[in-house]
Amino acid sequence: MLTVGLLCTTLLMLILNDIFLWVWLPIVMGIAMTVVVRYQPWLRISGLGVLVSGTLLFGLTFTYCLSAQVPISRFGSRSPNAALIVEGSLFALSFLPFLGVGLTSRKTAPVTAWMIVPILAVCVVGYVSGGIGGADHMQKWLISVFQLPQDQAETIIHWLRKTIHFVAYGSVGYCLFRSAIAGRSSKKRAILFSLLMVLCLASFDELRQTTAPNRTGSAWDVTLDMTGATVFAFLGAATVANAPRKPSVA
Repeated sequence: MLTVGLLCTTLLMLILNDIFLWVWLPIVMGIAMTVVVRYQPWLRISGLGVLVSGTLLFGLTFTYCLSAQVPISRFGSRSPNAALIVEGSLFALSFLPFLGVGLTSRKTAPVTAWMIVPILAVCVVGYVSGGIGGADHMQKWLISVFQLPQDQAETIIHWLRKTIHFVAYGSVGYCLFRSAIAGRSSKKRAILFSLLMVLCLASFDELRQTTAPNRTGSAWDVTLDMTGATVFAFLGAATVANAPRKPSVA
């Protein structure tokens, strides 16, 4: 319920175009993801939960602000370079210890290894979900290299991007599922964990696109992302054995 509340709050703030859009959107979505993370048994009982939650929150915020061309609030204030340095430092201080602590233990190494791809995906989405990741840039490149007509380039890029959405979010969902399974979650909990995490990330992606003049957020893209995650997660469930009921991570 808390995650749903955060998502609804984000949508309301977006509609109202409240202050400091470039800060609150990644923070609220980062908090939503960390709430989902904390409901995983293997993260509730270990120090990894704090580290991976900080990594998700600070990684999303840092890459979001880094990609903003002119981060200005309605009062005209700008994001100083010092803020990016602080956000980048917090991300590094979360991510590097997460790798160090997680990969050095035989019990937590599989969990940590499977979480690397989702963490990197969060950072990539934080960066390319704005105007930088617009289809117009890809179309211009395709036209200039292959000398294609505009309508043909648009069709190719459209289907290419939809395929990337399906496969990329599907891969993230699969890695999240395998991470939860490695942490001794049941298949049901692991699937729920992966789908909720993907929902948070996909919602952030599309919400931010509504703030870029060259992009349009779409609920259909969220559905496509969730479809990819569902397919990949259930493929994972079909290929792994059931985990023990009690988590063994200490």
